[in-house]
Amino acid sequence: MKTVPSDAGAEAVILDWQRWDDDEVAQSAEYYRIKILTEEGKKHAEIEIPYVPGYPLYTKITDLSARTIRPDGTILPFDGKIYDKVMYKARRSTLRAKAFTFADVQPGTIIEYRYIRRWTEGYLLSTYWPLQRDIPMLHAKLSLKPADTQGQYGSFFTYIGLPAGVLPTRKGNDINLEVSNMAALRPEAYMPPEEQLRARVNFFYTDSKVTAEKFWPMQSRIFAEEIERFIGKGGKADAQRLAQGETDRLALLRKIYAHAQSLRNHSFEETKTDQEIRKERIKEARNADDVLKKGSGFSTEINRAFVAMARAAGFTADAVRVSPRDEFFFTDKFPDANQMSGEIAVVDVDGKKIYLDPGTPYAPFGIVSWEKTAVAAIHILDKGDPVWLRLGLPPASDAVTRRHADLRIEDENLAGKITVTFIGQEALVRRLSTINEDEAARKKAIEDEVKEWFPDGATLNLTSVSGFDTSDSELKATFDVTLPNLVSSAGSKVVVPISVFTSKSKNPFAPATRTHPIYFVYANLEEDEVKLTVPEGMKVATLPAPETLDGGAITYRAETKRQEGAITFKRSTNVGVSLVDQKHYSALRNLFAAMTTADQQPLVLVPATSAASK
Repeated sequence: MKTVPSDAGAEAVILDWQRWDDDEVAQSAEYYRIKILTEEGKKHAEIEIPYVPGYPLYTKITDLSARTIRPDGTILPFDGKIYDKVMYKARRSTLRAKAFTFADVQPGTIIEYRYIRRWTEGYLLSTYWPLQRDIPMLHAKLSLKPADTQGQYGSFFTYIGLPAGVLPTRKGNDINLEVSNMAALRPEAYMPPEEQLRARVNFFYTDSKVTAEKFWPMQSRIFAEEIERFIGKGGKADAQRLAQGETDRLALLRKIYAHAQSLRNHSFEETKTDQEIRKERIKEARNADDVLKKGSGFSTEINRAFVAMARAAGFTADAVRVSPRDEFFFTDKFPDANQMSGEIAVVDVDGKKIYLDPGTPYAPFGIVSWEKTAVAAIHILDKGDPVWLRLGLPPASDAVTRRHADLRIEDENLAGKITVTFIGQEALVRRLSTINEDEAARKKAIEDEVKEWFPDGATLNLTSVSGFDTSDSELKATFDVTLPNLVSSAGSKVVVPISVFTSKSKNPFAPATRTHPIYFVYANLEEDEVKLTVPEGMKVATLPAPETLDGGAITYRAETKRQEGAITFKRSTNVGVSLVDQKHYSALRNLFAAMTTADQQPLVLVPATSAASK
């Protein structure tokens, strides 16, 4: 085999994947047989086997063995080094991996490896079979032996994307599945989360034997009882202290919100060992007053403490349970309470509902972290049954990137100052991405992002940055910049790309066809202003034509004006939608192509004495 008939461009192929899950003894055994087809495919010889090392799973990888089968048929048992690698570390969760690389791999090589994953006995772990990978798979055989819960727990399995006529089957209590010729999951720009699209089978345990149809009505009541019991009648002392001398109701709510945000948030801290947790006496709070007394809590606990304080101050305030959409989109077909893992608050102020996110550090007042917006939610009422609703997508004005450049021409370069301001959601995203980093790492993250907007060789010197350690709306950075090789000459004419912030931009929707929906994770507004000082002795010969493109939910505007000794270019893009069906791809592709073309219109300067000047 040199190619995969159904995927001629495949760089490698999974010839066989077998997995045996046994929840009775808390272990899962896996075997892979993979063929490398191209030079590019050699990267698949770098293996990472993930596991969760800490509480409550205490997972470990054992019985790992591997071998290489060379193209001539000789076999080379693996005797290299196996590393323990941190794959993900944030908040209180850590994902590690056993990592190793097969030696002497070339096109035509087959690699094989097997291992056993073991976890805490007695812990009922949901099972996930990912049937689509980034390379095609010719055959998979999977089985699961569920734990015998003596009727104490219910269980369900669900599936999506299976080939026609292929379904999981039960033999006794065991679940079995065998599939062939699974296509690869190919990445596309602005696609929904991969786990949302991937063909898969999920097996869940539930804490009752309720049917799938009745699961969510029952679960919403469980959430309501738990949340209202935690809120109780707490927050009175803090609310009274914050209300002293404050007559403006909205100002008071902001003070309560700021106080909640000031509490130590364990959910966003670096992962701690069990010994560190015991030393610091970190444990779940019993109620809202417990959170406020300790001055710390986990994200949902802080959210509920805020609701308690707001109620104690006389506001109509409630918790809202939400289904984050950063990894999956909620479906009521999955009887898994973990889908509704997020929580925010809603407060009525003069008849207007304000949604707030006190459990997310540095979230500006009125801004909810994007993954908890435009999702299914459960409004937990102080009195009465919980209410299901769908939260709307916040407007683009809640997520603004504002870029300003003041530049001059120096030979073939542009030089000057740049100010970048991230507002609302855009500020929050960047704060959270570096929340456990030091000041130097935060500055580098901003520098790296801004540098990506410009051609290779650009030099940026960060002169100031503010807004990382605050819930204020703005995060601002200023730079001294030199942008090389942007100015070109043609005879006496000087050509300058005035839309400097998009000088490297390309149409992200260049492919003629599209497989997946288009997913903008949140509505956003981008505003650019570039001021270019015209060199002495030069005049404008050609200004870029103004452009307005209206795609309905997505709009673009650009305009260039002459001023005394300078040119000012203004550009804005407004994306007011999140999920776009792929049937609209052609129109979207054409719109972004037109935007890219408009961004490339140059400014042309000529000597002031030239007859060509206008």
